[in-house]
Amino acid sequence: MLKVIAITNPKGGVGKTTTAINLAASLAIAEKQVLVIDLDPADAVAQGLGIRPADLDFGAFEILSGSANLMEAARPSSIARLDVIPARVGDSEREVRFNEVAKNRVRLSRQIDVLRSTNRLPYDYILIDTPPSLNDLTFNALLAADSVLVPLQAGQYAFNAVRRLMQMLVRLRKSANPGLDVEGVVLNFYEKGTRVSDRALFQARKVFRSYLFDTVIPKNTAIGYAAFEAKPVAMMDIKSSGAQAYLALAEEIITRNEKHLLSSQPGPLKLTPA
Repeated sequence: MLKVIAITNPKGGVGKTTTAINLAASLAIAEKQVLVIDLDPADAVAQGLGIRPADLDFGAFEILSGSANLMEAARPSSIARLDVIPARVGDSEREVRFNEVAKNRVRLSRQIDVLRSTNRLPYDYILIDTPPSLNDLTFNALLAADSVLVPLQAGQYAFNAVRRLMQMLVRLRKSANPGLDVEGVVLNFYEKGTRVSDRALFQARKVFRSYLFDTVIPKNTAIGYAAFEAKPVAMMDIKSSGAQAYLALAEEIITRNEKHLLSSQPGPLKLTPA
């Protein structure tokens, strides 16, 4: 069964794109067929997987403008079982047009519905990376998604951004996507034993409860070095704490879904006050 996960947080700098790149690679390593779609005009996902968007004929821009479908735009990465659709924006003028075509907020959802209707689904997971804002591009992802994965950084401002996102998801589920669920919240840049990180983990467990993944992503130099080399960390140093954390996150997601721990009828979104 295909699972579509939007990776989003309206606050920038929380590790959203890094999560998309490394989770996609980790799911592929776990022998899942994965497509990652980049709706962020920064176009960092393809670059982080060693692909030059300018070398491709189609991308998310063409999907949202209706001039290409998902399978036409998908391109294999250097990692087995992992395909990529870059944003393919290129310049400021094209970025303006990208945001214009995104005003049709159901375009991506309809494309994925067509994919679901095929006799043999080509993917187990579709991950959608979104801009760090709640704009039309993000809403394209949220209306197409089965669930939302929220990267979280230590700090009160980051917690407040996730609260606002959760409140928006409640409204969106009532108005446009009743099947939308929360895949989970993952704490990034964790430094065990430091006051800020340990307090953030304690607060996250209190606020997000069962939404919080058991896996935390550590602050790890291997992750940054891999990004500099345009590779997922598992392709650079699979024994590093960063690679092992993303592999554990992938396994946690697979287990939740394959054991049907996520209800087919989404429950109410509830948070505990901090």
